[in-house]
Amino acid sequence: MSALTEKKIKKLFHLLNEELTQEKVQGELYLVGGAVMCLVFQARDATKDVDAFFEPSTKIRQAAARVAVKAKLDADWLNDSVKGYLSQKGKFVPFLDLSNLKIMVANAEYLLAMKCLAMRIGEEFHDEEDIRYLLRFLNLSSYKKACALIEKYYPIKQFPQKTLYALEEILPEK
Repeated sequence: MSALTEKKIKKLFHLLNEELTQEKVQGELYLVGGAVMCLVFQARDATKDVDAFFEPSTKIRQAAARVAVKAKLDADWLNDSVKGYLSQKGKFVPFLDLSNLKIMVANAEYLLAMKCLAMRIGEEFHDEEDIRYLLRFLNLSSYKKACALIEKYYPIKQFPQKTLYALEEILPEK
């Protein structure tokens, strides 16, 4: 899949809105992951897909598939595989309000907690650099403070040990 830049993602949202308008469907997207890092924080130039929770899921999935054909993208440019990482305590803020599509984004604290829970290690992934960016953005300089923030959204025992070790390396101060 080609990289999705901020400009391309916004265009896709407008195309998705057009599809929903034609179907007379009101939709909501709750964005997380790399798309938020591009759109809200401008912390990276692009992402490979748009991770989101969306309602009504079937109608939006169908509309996104039609957008993929029009835009010559992979069908999963918009995906909800992130559902397994959602927290009941997650916080989203408004980002874009179109006629038939409301787009919300995870706030910085919640995004950091999700990024830590889902952390993949390796050069092909952006998780560590995203986490470093969010820690700076939130002015978190100690491992203890980072863990306290994360625990607002998830029990710390849910976190893989590799994530906790990585956080300790990033934030050695206790």
